[in-house]
Amino acid sequence: MVPLSETSKNLNPLRASIRRAIINAIQRRRRLYRWWLFRHIDAKDRANGSAANLPPSELRYRVNGAPDAESFVAIGKKCVADINAALLNIERDLRSFHSILDFGCGCGRTLIHLKDLAPSAKVYGADIDAKAIQWSRQHLKFATFDVTKPVPPTSYAPDTFDFIYAISVFTHLNEDYQFRWLEELQRIAQPGAILLLTLDSSLVGDQDFVFNHSYEQGLFPAWYQNAYHSRDYVFANFSSYFDVLNYLPRSLNNHQDVVVLQKRKQATTALGG
Repeated sequence: MVPLSETSKNLNPLRASIRRAIINAIQRRRRLYRWWLFRHIDAKDRANGSAANLPPSELRYRVNGAPDAESFVAIGKKCVADINAALLNIERDLRSFHSILDFGCGCGRTLIHLKDLAPSAKVYGADIDAKAIQWSRQHLKFATFDVTKPVPPTSYAPDTFDFIYAISVFTHLNEDYQFRWLEELQRIAQPGAILLLTLDSSLVGDQDFVFNHSYEQGLFPAWYQNAYHSRDYVFANFSSYFDVLNYLPRSLNNHQDVVVLQKRKQATTALGG
C-alpha cells in the first residue's frame, strides 16, 4: 500500500496542473468575450454615428476599464476639470503652461479635452500602446504623439515640458519601473516645471507600497499590474526627484490621489528607493 503522505505528494502537482488549466480556460474565455463585446459596441457606435469621433471600444476599454462611449467622455472631462482644480491649489491653471505632456495618454481620453482649457499650449501625448497612438495621430491633430518603450529613455530632449501629467500610470508600475520613470520625467521637465501624478492608496494598509499581480492575462504586459502608494511613501521617495507641493486624496475622479510635484531649479539625479 502506498503511504498516504506519498499519495498526497503525487496529487499536489496534479492539482496544481488542473488549477492552471482552469485558469487558462477562464482567461481564454475572457479574451473571447472581450472580442465579441468590442465588436458589438463598435457596431452600435457606427449605427448611432459616434464611431467617427471616438476611439474604438477596445482602446476605450484599455484606458477606461469599460468600453462604453458615455463613461469614456464623462471621465475624460472630469479628469481635466480635476487636474485644473489641483493646479488652482498652487495658484496655477492649464492656461499658464506652454508645453504640456500627457504621459500615458492612451487614446486621448483626457488629452482631447485640453483644447479649450489650454488653447495656446503645445500638447504632446506619449504611450506604450502603439494602436492607441496610431488612432490619436489620425484623429487628434491638435497634438503630437509618440510611442514610448516600457523603460526610459523617451525621445524628448532635456527640459522640454513645463507641465507633465500622468493619470493612472504610476498606479501600475513596480518600484524599479517607477523610479526609472521619475528620473526620466525629471530629465524632460523644464526647471520649475509642474508635474501631476495620480496614485492609489486604497490597499496600502500597514505597508507603504504594495504591488499586486492582478491583471488578467493577455490584456496588458506582465510588468503592468496594480501598485498602491501611501502618502508617507510619496513624500519619502518622490521627493528624491521633485519637490512635493501637494497631496490631494481621492481628488481625481473621486478615486485616485493626486500628487503635485515641481522640478527643482537645480535638479540632481537620484537613484531611488
